[in-house]
Amino acid sequence: MTSRLAVLFPGQGAYLPGVLADRARHFPKAVGILETIDAVAVEHGFEPVAPLVLERDAAPLDELLTTHSDQLDLAIYAINAAGFEIFSGLGLRADVLVGHSFGEFAALSAAGAVTVADVARMACTRTEAFRRAAPPEGGLLALDAPAWRTEHLVGLLDDPGLRLAIDNGPGQTVVSGPVASLRAAEGVATGLGFRATRLRAGYAFHNPVLQLAADIFRDSTADVRPAEPRIPVFSPILGRHVRTVADVREVITRNMLAPVRFYDAVLSLFRSGVTTFVEAGARQALTGIVRSSLPPSARALPLLPSRGDVKSIIATLDDAGLPVSWSPQPAPLGPDEAVEPEAQGSPRVVVASAQDSPPARVDVLTELATMYAEDLGFPVEMLSPDIDLEADLGVDSAKQIALFQRVRKQYGLAEPPAERRVRATTLEKIARLVEEQRR
Repeated sequence: MTSRLAVLFPGQGAYLPGVLADRARHFPKAVGILETIDAVAVEHGFEPVAPLVLERDAAPLDELLTTHSDQLDLAIYAINAAGFEIFSGLGLRADVLVGHSFGEFAALSAAGAVTVADVARMACTRTEAFRRAAPPEGGLLALDAPAWRTEHLVGLLDDPGLRLAIDNGPGQTVVSGPVASLRAAEGVATGLGFRATRLRAGYAFHNPVLQLAADIFRDSTADVRPAEPRIPVFSPILGRHVRTVADVREVITRNMLAPVRFYDAVLSLFRSGVTTFVEAGARQALTGIVRSSLPPSARALPLLPSRGDVKSIIATLDDAGLPVSWSPQPAPLGPDEAVEPEAQGSPRVVVASAQDSPPARVDVLTELATMYAEDLGFPVEMLSPDIDLEADLGVDSAKQIALFQRVRKQYGLAEPPAERRVRATTLEKIARLVEEQRR
């Protein structure tokens, strides 16, 4: 059986500020997608999202969830869609496309079944539907348990608002429901020895409690005119391939309510000969799920796990043996670049350095760089004061918390306010926090 390749499109949480900063401009189609999405956003009274994905100091995920949630769906879609254009622009082709939750819309647009403008409108309409329906406060709870155990747990609680929303594999399922229901589920799950983690989501997705919002969304998107996919699409919501216009419409209308059977989708594709999975969106949540769910013969690669340049993407694909064909084109300077003359008189592009740190902070920065380099396994010279641990290096939040606890012990600090610690994602910001806590 010939080996085949699937491209994955993540949903909730797949946002990283500035992840396309040094990448999108090299691919005209990716730039065109961002322009189209921004035009639709403005038309619907939303702020443009290109700055969120192109500027390194853009708002982080937690801030978007609390203060600019109306931009989040658009930003996630923009990253997914531009990521696929980067993948295609490197000369690679997908045999099948798979979206996860809201990511199914990105899979449909990449397949040509729905236009970029229509998906952008659907993202705006989806946000507006939530506003109009005003569903009860809810969210998602991830459990390190297989689906059959989670279904027993849901049945045991006998709560009509609680649902098994997502089956990601033997090691992770997600339940959704109102806040009180999730609190009860978390208590029972931890009591039984399962790890339970609240996910950063504003609503109880894939749950009938969103029925009114789903009805508003369905009516508002009735004028969307889908087409048959030009690239095969496998839908975890339908549990099968999307082949017809009616299938596309069903994915759109059921997306908010139906459970996501991602594990079944991945197994079906693997059994059909798909052995390579490339995640097109930000971070690498789906990459980890595939790696933990399938045998070692399956490969899962994140295209945009952290910020970086096109070379970092090519290196990942090259290490996996995927043939990249790309001729870099001259690109305009980015906002954080400057032209500096060489000694011989010819110009060269350099990245502008961060502002010099105050002298009193230099020793702390040096100590922090040594500590973090030792723990993370990076060369110490790589840990510059302004490099972002998550966005640039891919260090997840759990690891950052563990590292900061080591910093607290090192300097004898009290626990800072949670919001201050969460925003301290560079060594410069951590050093500043150390100084503040020492006073």
